[in-house]
Amino acid sequence: MPRTFLALSALLSLAACETKMTEAPAAEAAKKAEPAPAAPAASGGSKGTDPAAVVATWNGGQLTYADVEKDVKSQLIKLEVDYLTNRYQTESQATEQAVMKAVLEAEAKAKGAADVDALLKVEVEDKVPAPTEDEVRAHYNVLQRNLRGAPYEEVADRVRQDLLRRKQGERFGAYFEELKSRYGVKTTLPFPDMPRIPISVDDDPSKGNANAAITIVQFAEFQCPYCGQADKVVEQVLKEYDGKVKMVFRDYPLGFHDRAVPAAVAANCAGEQGKYWEMHTLLMSNQRALEEADLLAHATTLQLDLGKWSTCRQDPKQAAEVQKDFEDGSAAGVSGTPAFFINGIFLSGALPIEEFRSVIDRELAKG
Repeated sequence: MPRTFLALSALLSLAACETKMTEAPAAEAAKKAEPAPAAPAASGGSKGTDPAAVVATWNGGQLTYADVEKDVKSQLIKLEVDYLTNRYQTESQATEQAVMKAVLEAEAKAKGAADVDALLKVEVEDKVPAPTEDEVRAHYNVLQRNLRGAPYEEVADRVRQDLLRRKQGERFGAYFEELKSRYGVKTTLPFPDMPRIPISVDDDPSKGNANAAITIVQFAEFQCPYCGQADKVVEQVLKEYDGKVKMVFRDYPLGFHDRAVPAAVAANCAGEQGKYWEMHTLLMSNQRALEEADLLAHATTLQLDLGKWSTCRQDPKQAAEVQKDFEDGSAAGVSGTPAFFINGIFLSGALPIEEFRSVIDRELAKG
């Protein structure tokens, strides 16, 4: 497969902000290592086992599968979800790659290009201008954590190349979407029938129809760039399924994002004055502007009562509410942001709207 195609298509991989368990804000959660995804066992216990089946005996007693399962049921559900999700994503990516290859080869032939690389040079590489010095410096600031404090002069070329690849990836994504539309591409890979994870909406902010057939609980935070991407998809979902979906936002601040908790509290305290979603939008749209001066500027823009807002932010119950959301998410198997539960069906990462449609349409079809 062409080298350029592989490099650009790799940039389309979906991602999430992953929590590092040693840096999680919840002390207890920090001690709980997430098990690696595993396939369901081919035989023995797990799904389908008779709850009354005896799995251990001793003189004077016995243990049934139901006795064992009740203590680890949520963990077993999470393992199954991980396996089915990973399998579906692998199948989905393989489908997308095969479609990409076929469509790009057809387009290269139609345009008289020597090969797919030649086509992509014209349609992608030549249409992406080299990053400006200001853009490179701004990207350097974003990558500073990964660069471990290396001086700009030492890494400028690496940063410039990384930014250029990202821009090319964005252009490639847009170009491929154009081709999919032109070639009438339709993907009908069935989404697996997922087990449901019980998850509370708590008393957190929500959008949409309060009595909707579909409830989506989102765990996210304001400093994670993938949450910012997902926020746009969330708005698409609410618009497309107007009246059919209720969206609940719960906080999941990652330990390595130092402004995630202050931003969450700032939004919740804006909610005390009836302007949660207005603050939410400002924070998601300005994820690099979360310092104290920035939060105050956002509150001023929204014409909040700044005295009440500041007092609210100092109230310990506000941070406790954010922490409760985090702990509830961790208990349900969340380990990164954004994460979604659609009627209890777990989806992880900044996913395209097609994956939401797969689950929502199936849920609506059930009545």
